[in-house]
Amino acid sequence: MALQLADRVQVTSTSYTTSSFTLGTTVTGFQAFTVLTSGNTTYYTATDSAGNWEVGYGTYTTGALARTTILASSNSGSVVSFSGTVNVWVDYPAEKAVIQDANGNVNILTYVSNATTTIGTLNVGTSGYSVSTTGQIATFYGTDTTWSNVVLQNNNGGNTSYSSYVTTANNYSSVYMEMGTNSSTYSYSAAGYGNNAANAANANFVESVGSDLVLTTYGSNAIHFVVNSGNTGTTSDSLTISTAGNVTTPNQLQGAELVASNGIIVNNKTIGTSYSIPSGYSGSAVGPVTMSSGVTVTVPSGSRWLIL
Repeated sequence: MALQLADRVQVTSTSYTTSSFTLGTTVTGFQAFTVLTSGNTTYYTATDSAGNWEVGYGTYTTGALARTTILASSNSGSVVSFSGTVNVWVDYPAEKAVIQDANGNVNILTYVSNATTTIGTLNVGTSGYSVSTTGQIATFYGTDTTWSNVVLQNNNGGNTSYSSYVTTANNYSSVYMEMGTNSSTYSYSAAGYGNNAANAANANFVESVGSDLVLTTYGSNAIHFVVNSGNTGTTSDSLTISTAGNVTTPNQLQGAELVASNGIIVNNKTIGTSYSIPSGYSGSAVGPVTMSSGVTVTVPSGSRWLIL
Protein backbone atom coordinates (compact mmCIF):
# COMPACT_ATOMS: atom_id res chain seq x y z
CA MET A 1 0.00 0.00 0.00
CA ALA A 2 1.39 3.39 -1.02
CA LEU A 3 0.19 6.98 -1.06
CA GLN A 4 -0.81 7.94 -4.61
CA LEU A 5 -2.01 11.23 -6.10
CA ALA A 6 -3.22 12.03 -9.62
CA ASP A 7 -4.23 15.19 -11.47
CA ARG A 8 -7.86 16.18 -12.08
CA VAL A 9 -9.62 13.19 -10.52
CA GLN A 10 -13.25 13.91 -9.54
CA VAL A 11 -16.47 11.88 -9.45
CA THR A 12 -19.92 12.15 -7.94
CA SER A 13 -21.33 9.82 -5.30
CA THR A 14 -24.93 9.23 -4.35
CA SER A 15 -24.25 6.19 -2.18
CA TYR A 16 -22.11 6.59 0.89
CA THR A 17 -21.78 5.84 4.56
CA THR A 18 -19.82 7.55 7.30
CA SER A 19 -16.95 5.18 6.54
CA SER A 20 -16.81 5.13 2.70
CA PHE A 21 -18.00 6.53 -0.62
CA THR A 22 -19.30 4.42 -3.49
CA LEU A 23 -17.67 6.16 -6.46
CA GLY A 24 -20.08 7.06 -9.26
CA THR A 25 -20.03 9.16 -12.43
CA THR A 26 -16.87 10.95 -13.53
CA VAL A 27 -17.32 14.75 -13.64
CA THR A 28 -16.91 16.21 -17.14
CA GLY A 29 -13.33 17.37 -17.72
CA PHE A 30 -11.93 15.14 -14.98
CA GLN A 31 -10.55 11.60 -14.64
CA ALA A 32 -12.05 8.67 -12.78
CA PHE A 33 -10.49 7.20 -9.64
CA THR A 34 -9.48 4.23 -11.79
CA VAL A 35 -6.23 6.09 -12.60
CA LEU A 36 -5.21 5.10 -9.06
CA THR A 37 -4.07 1.61 -8.17
CA SER A 38 -6.59 -0.37 -6.17
CA GLY A 39 -5.33 -0.82 -2.63
CA ASN A 40 -3.38 2.43 -2.54
CA THR A 41 -4.18 5.38 -0.30
CA THR A 42 -4.89 8.95 -1.39
CA TYR A 43 -5.97 12.34 -0.06
CA TYR A 44 -9.50 13.41 -0.91
CA THR A 45 -11.98 16.23 -0.51
CA ALA A 46 -15.78 15.80 -0.58
CA THR A 47 -18.60 18.35 -0.57
CA ASP A 48 -22.36 18.48 -1.14
CA SER A 49 -24.80 21.19 -2.26
CA ALA A 50 -25.70 21.99 1.37
CA GLY A 51 -22.19 23.30 2.03
CA ASN A 52 -20.92 20.30 4.00
CA TRP A 53 -17.30 19.42 3.30
CA GLU A 54 -14.64 16.97 4.42
CA VAL A 55 -10.91 16.60 3.76
CA GLY A 56 -9.37 13.25 4.52
CA TYR A 57 -7.06 10.36 3.89
CA GLY A 58 -8.60 7.25 2.42
CA THR A 59 -7.95 3.88 0.84
CA TYR A 60 -9.07 3.39 -2.75
CA THR A 61 -10.41 0.04 -3.87
CA THR A 62 -12.15 -0.49 -7.19
CA GLY A 63 -15.42 1.45 -7.08
CA ALA A 64 -15.04 2.74 -3.51
CA LEU A 65 -13.04 5.10 -1.32
CA ALA A 66 -12.75 4.45 2.42
CA ARG A 67 -12.94 7.55 4.62
CA THR A 68 -10.02 6.35 6.76
CA THR A 69 -8.85 9.54 8.50
CA ILE A 70 -10.57 12.94 8.66
CA LEU A 71 -8.07 15.82 8.50
CA ALA A 72 -10.57 18.70 8.52
CA SER A 73 -14.29 19.15 7.99
CA SER A 74 -17.34 21.39 8.37
CA ASN A 75 -18.24 19.19 11.35
CA SER A 76 -15.38 20.49 13.54
CA GLY A 77 -12.92 17.97 12.12
CA SER A 78 -15.20 14.97 12.56
CA VAL A 79 -16.86 12.78 9.94
CA VAL A 80 -19.62 14.56 7.97
CA SER A 81 -23.13 13.25 7.35
CA PHE A 82 -23.60 14.29 3.70
CA SER A 83 -26.90 14.64 1.86
CA GLY A 84 -27.82 14.39 -1.81
CA THR A 85 -25.10 14.17 -4.44
CA VAL A 86 -21.54 14.45 -3.18
CA ASN A 87 -18.56 15.48 -5.29
CA VAL A 88 -15.37 13.59 -4.34
CA TRP A 89 -11.94 14.40 -5.73
CA VAL A 90 -8.24 13.72 -5.17
CA ASP A 91 -6.69 16.64 -3.30
CA TYR A 92 -3.45 17.87 -1.77
CA PRO A 93 -4.52 18.99 1.74
CA ALA A 94 -2.95 21.98 3.43
CA GLU A 95 -2.49 19.80 6.54
CA LYS A 96 -0.13 17.53 4.57
CA ALA A 97 1.43 20.05 2.18
CA VAL A 98 5.19 20.57 2.13
CA ILE A 99 5.82 24.19 1.18
CA GLN A 100 8.40 26.92 1.59
CA ASP A 101 7.78 29.59 4.20
CA ALA A 102 8.43 33.29 3.62
CA ASN A 103 12.15 32.72 4.28
CA GLY A 104 12.43 29.86 1.82
CA ASN A 105 12.52 27.19 4.54
CA VAL A 106 10.64 23.89 4.42
CA ASN A 107 9.38 22.94 7.86
CA ILE A 108 7.73 19.72 9.01
CA LEU A 109 5.29 21.09 11.54
CA THR A 110 3.83 17.79 12.74
CA TYR A 111 7.05 16.42 14.23
CA VAL A 112 6.31 14.61 17.49
CA SER A 113 9.12 15.20 19.98
CA ASN A 114 10.90 12.13 21.39
CA ALA A 115 8.39 9.67 19.92
CA THR A 116 9.08 6.44 18.08
CA THR A 117 6.99 7.33 15.07
CA THR A 118 7.17 8.27 11.41
CA ILE A 119 4.72 11.14 11.92
CA GLY A 120 6.48 14.37 11.09
CA THR A 121 9.72 12.71 10.00
CA LEU A 122 11.34 13.16 6.63
CA ASN A 123 11.49 9.78 4.90
CA VAL A 124 13.31 9.80 1.57
CA GLY A 125 13.74 6.67 -0.52
CA THR A 126 11.80 3.74 -1.86
CA SER A 127 10.44 1.81 1.11
CA GLY A 128 11.41 -0.32 4.10
CA TYR A 129 12.53 2.28 6.62
CA SER A 130 14.08 -0.04 9.17
CA VAL A 131 15.43 2.43 11.73
CA SER A 132 12.95 3.30 14.48
CA THR A 133 15.14 5.05 17.02
CA THR A 134 13.27 7.24 19.48
CA GLY A 135 13.62 10.87 18.50
CA GLN A 136 14.37 10.06 14.87
CA ILE A 137 13.60 13.03 12.62
CA ALA A 138 14.70 11.86 9.19
CA THR A 139 15.35 8.60 7.37
CA PHE A 140 17.05 8.26 4.01
CA TYR A 141 16.60 4.78 2.60
CA GLY A 142 17.95 3.18 -0.55
CA THR A 143 18.85 -0.20 -2.01
CA ASP A 144 21.98 0.78 -3.91
CA THR A 145 24.46 -2.02 -4.65
CA THR A 146 27.47 0.23 -3.98
CA TRP A 147 26.89 3.09 -1.54
CA SER A 148 24.29 5.60 -0.44
CA ASN A 149 25.03 9.30 -0.17
CA VAL A 150 23.43 12.30 1.45
CA VAL A 151 24.96 15.33 -0.29
CA LEU A 152 25.02 18.87 1.09
CA GLN A 153 26.57 21.15 -1.51
CA ASN A 154 27.39 24.84 -1.46
CA ASN A 155 27.83 26.13 -5.01
CA ASN A 156 29.37 29.42 -3.89
CA GLY A 157 33.09 29.42 -4.58
CA GLY A 158 33.91 32.51 -2.53
CA ASN A 159 36.92 32.66 -0.22
CA THR A 160 34.77 32.56 2.93
CA SER A 161 32.23 29.95 1.83
CA TYR A 162 32.02 26.35 2.97
CA SER A 163 29.42 23.61 3.30
CA SER A 164 28.79 22.04 6.66
CA TYR A 165 26.50 19.92 8.82
CA VAL A 166 25.86 21.31 12.30
CA THR A 167 24.39 19.50 15.30
CA THR A 168 23.57 21.02 18.68
CA ALA A 169 21.63 20.04 21.78
CA ASN A 170 20.01 23.28 22.85
CA ASN A 171 22.24 26.31 22.35
CA TYR A 172 23.66 26.78 18.86
CA SER A 173 25.46 29.99 19.76
CA SER A 174 27.78 28.47 22.36
CA VAL A 175 27.98 24.67 22.03
CA TYR A 176 27.80 22.78 18.75
CA MET A 177 29.62 20.27 16.58
CA GLU A 178 30.28 20.94 12.92
CA MET A 179 31.77 19.00 10.06
CA GLY A 180 32.17 20.27 6.55
CA THR A 181 34.28 21.13 3.52
CA ASN A 182 35.88 24.46 2.64
CA SER A 183 35.60 25.95 -0.84
CA SER A 184 38.54 25.57 -3.24
CA THR A 185 39.38 29.27 -2.78
CA TYR A 186 38.83 29.36 0.99
CA SER A 187 40.98 31.91 2.83
CA TYR A 188 41.45 31.69 6.60
CA SER A 189 42.34 35.39 6.78
CA ALA A 190 39.28 36.47 4.76
CA ALA A 191 37.10 34.30 6.99
CA GLY A 192 38.74 35.73 10.10
CA TYR A 193 40.14 32.46 11.46
CA GLY A 194 43.57 31.20 12.42
CA ASN A 195 45.91 29.54 9.93
CA ASN A 196 45.56 25.83 10.60
CA ALA A 197 44.73 22.68 8.68
CA ALA A 198 41.00 23.04 9.33
CA ASN A 199 41.04 26.40 7.54
CA ALA A 200 42.84 25.27 4.40
CA ALA A 201 41.15 25.38 1.00
CA ASN A 202 39.33 22.13 0.15
CA ALA A 203 39.85 20.88 3.72
CA ASN A 204 37.36 18.45 5.21
CA PHE A 205 37.03 19.18 8.91
CA VAL A 206 35.34 18.15 12.13
CA GLU A 207 35.30 20.63 14.99
CA SER A 208 33.63 21.15 18.33
CA VAL A 209 32.79 24.66 19.54
CA GLY A 210 32.33 25.34 23.23
CA SER A 211 33.04 21.79 24.41
CA ASP A 212 35.40 18.86 24.06
CA LEU A 213 35.35 16.74 20.90
CA VAL A 214 34.96 13.09 21.88
CA LEU A 215 35.78 10.13 19.68
CA THR A 216 34.37 6.96 21.16
CA THR A 217 33.41 3.42 20.23
CA TYR A 218 30.83 1.07 21.71
CA GLY A 219 32.02 -2.35 22.83
CA SER A 220 35.43 -3.84 22.01
CA ASN A 221 36.25 -1.62 19.07
CA ALA A 222 39.39 0.40 18.42
CA ILE A 223 39.66 3.88 16.91
CA HIS A 224 41.54 3.95 13.60
CA PHE A 225 43.09 6.92 11.81
CA VAL A 226 43.85 6.26 8.15
CA VAL A 227 45.52 8.62 5.68
CA ASN A 228 45.01 8.03 1.93
CA SER A 229 42.49 5.29 2.64
CA GLY A 230 41.45 5.24 -1.01
CA ASN A 231 44.95 4.44 -2.23
CA THR A 232 45.64 0.80 -3.02
CA GLY A 233 49.12 1.20 -1.55
CA THR A 234 47.79 1.98 1.93
CA THR A 235 48.09 -1.26 3.90
CA SER A 236 48.01 -0.07 7.51
CA ASP A 237 46.52 2.54 9.81
CA SER A 238 48.31 5.84 10.26
CA LEU A 239 47.48 5.56 13.94
CA THR A 240 45.35 3.19 16.02
CA ILE A 241 44.04 3.60 19.54
CA SER A 242 43.32 0.15 20.95
CA THR A 243 40.61 -0.79 23.43
CA ALA A 244 43.27 -0.71 26.16
CA GLY A 245 44.14 2.91 25.29
CA ASN A 246 47.44 2.05 23.58
CA VAL A 247 48.52 4.14 20.60
CA THR A 248 50.07 2.33 17.66
CA THR A 249 51.63 3.84 14.56
CA PRO A 250 53.43 1.89 11.81
CA ASN A 251 56.92 3.45 12.17
CA GLN A 252 57.17 5.18 15.51
CA LEU A 253 55.52 4.47 18.85
CA GLN A 254 54.19 0.92 19.15
CA GLY A 255 51.69 0.20 21.95
CA ALA A 256 52.22 3.71 23.26
CA GLU A 257 50.84 5.28 26.38
CA LEU A 258 51.57 9.00 26.32
CA VAL A 259 51.17 11.17 29.40
CA ALA A 260 51.84 14.87 29.02
CA SER A 261 51.81 16.30 32.51
CA ASN A 262 55.23 16.81 34.12
CA GLY A 263 56.90 15.10 31.22
CA ILE A 264 56.57 12.31 28.72
CA ILE A 265 56.24 8.76 29.99
CA VAL A 266 57.23 6.02 27.58
CA ASN A 267 56.53 2.50 28.81
CA ASN A 268 57.15 -0.73 26.92
CA LYS A 269 57.57 1.02 23.60
CA THR A 270 59.37 0.37 20.36
CA ILE A 271 60.69 3.46 18.62
CA GLY A 272 61.22 2.82 14.93
CA THR A 273 63.18 5.13 12.62
CA SER A 274 63.04 8.39 14.55
CA TYR A 275 61.50 10.10 17.53
CA SER A 276 61.59 13.73 18.66
CA ILE A 277 61.19 14.50 22.35
CA PRO A 278 58.62 17.32 22.58
CA SER A 279 59.94 20.65 23.79
CA GLY A 280 58.76 21.97 27.13
CA TYR A 281 58.82 18.60 28.91
CA SER A 282 61.11 18.26 31.91
CA GLY A 283 60.33 14.69 32.76
CA SER A 284 62.26 11.62 31.80
CA ALA A 285 61.57 8.57 29.70
CA VAL A 286 61.07 5.57 31.95
CA GLY A 287 61.61 2.17 30.45
CA PRO A 288 62.09 -0.26 29.17
CA VAL A 289 62.44 1.52 25.83
CA THR A 290 63.48 -0.46 22.77
CA MET A 291 65.04 1.35 19.82
CA SER A 292 65.68 -0.09 16.40
CA SER A 293 69.14 0.02 14.91
CA GLY A 294 70.08 3.47 13.62
CA VAL A 295 67.24 5.30 15.33
CA THR A 296 67.58 9.08 15.61
CA VAL A 297 66.34 10.80 18.78
CA THR A 298 66.08 14.60 18.64
CA VAL A 299 66.44 16.39 21.97
CA PRO A 300 64.95 19.91 22.40
CA SER A 301 67.50 22.72 22.59
CA GLY A 302 68.44 23.75 26.13
CA SER A 303 67.16 20.58 27.79
CA ARG A 304 68.99 17.67 29.37
CA TRP A 305 67.91 14.14 28.66
CA LEU A 306 69.60 10.86 29.43
CA ILE A 307 69.24 8.37 26.59
CA LEU A 308 70.11 4.80 27.67
